Amino acid sequence: MTEPDAERPEEHPDSGTAVIEFVFASIVLLIPVVYLMLAISQLQAASYATTSTAISASRIAARDADPSERRAHQVADMHFADFGLTGVPITIDYSCSGSCGQAGSLITARVETKVSLPGFPLLFGTKHSPHMTLRATHTDVVATTGEG
Repeated sequence: MTEPDAERPEEHPDSGTAVIEFVFASIVLLIPVVYLMLAISQLQAASYATTSTAISASRIAARDADPSERRAHQVADMHFADFGLTGVPITIDYSCSGSCGQAGSLITARVETKVSLPGFPLLFGTKHSPHMTLRATHTDVVATTGEG
């Protein structure tokens, strides 16, 4: 005589839930990690673009007796476009030690930009979205006098 329970394997109430748990845990852990990587990469790109803009702006000002704001902003737009950032507000300010056009004087370019975190402009709008402010400065020596 065989027992009816001995012929059938025991069924566990948790059988088949490993796949569901794996998918749920993957989604809960993967989405924040992917967002964090996107945010860090966008901030790193903006940091590189801000630094490149400061270097270029100070070099433009060191070579010209009267630095052109328009030219500096064109170069800034080019740097930010190279890093995939368009429509980012950029502020460029200059300060000089001594006369700006005099050979040997130092000219410093300060660049400031505000970069929104990914996805937030869609939720809050462009003006009200959280952002990071990035600043860079670079000093260069004026090589020639402004007199031609």
